[in-house]
Amino acid sequence: MQDNDSLDEMRWRIQESLIQAKRDKLRDEYDMQASYTAPGLPPEAEIEWLDSVLEFERQFENVKIITVRERIGDPPLRPLDEIPLYALEQAVTDLLDLLAENGVGVDFLGDFDDIAAYRYLTEELLDEEIDDLRGGWMSVFTPSTPEYDVQMWVENFVMDLFTQERDYFLSGLDKQPLFNRQGEPITAVQFRNQIKAVWKHLPATNRFSVEPITIQVEGEEGTVTAVITWRNDKNETIGQVESTFRLQPSPYTGWDVVQTSLLDDLLAMLR
Repeated sequence: MQDNDSLDEMRWRIQESLIQAKRDKLRDEYDMQASYTAPGLPPEAEIEWLDSVLEFERQFENVKIITVRERIGDPPLRPLDEIPLYALEQAVTDLLDLLAENGVGVDFLGDFDDIAAYRYLTEELLDEEIDDLRGGWMSVFTPSTPEYDVQMWVENFVMDLFTQERDYFLSGLDKQPLFNRQGEPITAVQFRNQIKAVWKHLPATNRFSVEPITIQVEGEEGTVTAVITWRNDKNETIGQVESTFRLQPSPYTGWDVVQTSLLDDLLAMLR
């Protein structure tokens, strides 16, 4: 009779062979070059994880493209103007539940009221195309308000400035119009030189915060006023400025900061 150690060794070898066979299948049949290792996972959990990856690849190989409307069975939905305001919240909740039951998630970013949410769900989302994947796979949509978007892009600008991001931050300032604090047109070189001047006086740090005071978006113009605070390693405030930002749609994606008082505000404080 084999002792427990021998049985455990045999069980481990069987599991390792099964795991390797699944990795080989992902490589050979689906051209997956990644090793698909999962350090720290028990063998049983790793086998289950690899099975889920294989199932996804099997479905994705011959996946059908359908609309969200088709996915949820094209149910009859009341037009927005036929729903009393008191019933609108429940209508949104019911539709979100139906979407989730059919593998479609929605994460609203920003201040969506029930009217805006129902309008988005019924007038935009239902016509979106998704991969018809089953078995627990979710298609997730993240609609956002323009106010949320401009705030996010201001935060990205401040992050790139304070962390001194050099790989793409400066090179991404070439295709949009840029302005100085007074609103006069300047070149990308002048804008970059202002940033580099700040970097000479401000060591790179990720200890900062952006607290918006006002956010306005009108068409293709966005303006944000925010308090920018940065701190030392002990989380003590080193400096704080209230700055303005003007944004326009980016030629790449999202919004670009095309004018800001932040650079002058920092230089005045740091010099």
